[in-house]
Amino acid sequence: MPRIDIKLKEEPLKTARTFYNKKMKNFLKSMVLILTLVLFNKSAFSCDALKNVQLGEDFSKSSEILEFIDAHLPEDYDDGVTAVYESNTADYCPDMGLDNTILKVFIFESKIAGIRLETWDLEAQENEIYKFVKHYYGNIGEAAKEKNWTGYKDISSGGNKLFYTKMIDNNGIVDGVIETFDITTEELVNYTFSEDIVEVGE
Repeated sequence: MPRIDIKLKEEPLKTARTFYNKKMKNFLKSMVLILTLVLFNKSAFSCDALKNVQLGEDFSKSSEILEFIDAHLPEDYDDGVTAVYESNTADYCPDMGLDNTILKVFIFESKIAGIRLETWDLEAQENEIYKFVKHYYGNIGEAAKEKNWTGYKDISSGGNKLFYTKMIDNNGIVDGVIETFDITTEELVNYTFSEDIVEVGE
């Protein structure tokens, strides 16, 4: 009876198994990396309207991102005046839990001087801005989420000035606590709190 050498038949199977194992390991590594980036990288979900607008830059460079500022005409404003445009935050930051806020953009001498998130309905006390700031910008403490807490938290970083604020406000209909979050720079912060501000609206 002739002898059968089974090594010849096992060799292709061994090669195929090794190739398959390497492919599977690489595939699993890729999946783990993608999931890690998506689940743990906060900026993966951040709002483009806040992330991609460059403070101090000419407003026209951001008008494609923030369509509501594209009608700005610098010649309509006196020297030293800041124009403030606003729109619903949810239109520019969808699915971010900011449905009860408005997005304000400050334009001074054709430059984006600052961006503000602000409570829209004073009766809806949901701490939307608090949650957003804590998740994407840094811890602002547990006390700040209390309904009756008022004050501000300075969480500035580098050249950026970041202020979270809660204050008593009256919109003519109801008293309530208004939440705001301001993003500006050291050089431009004064033009977001100046007396020479013109509210343009939506």
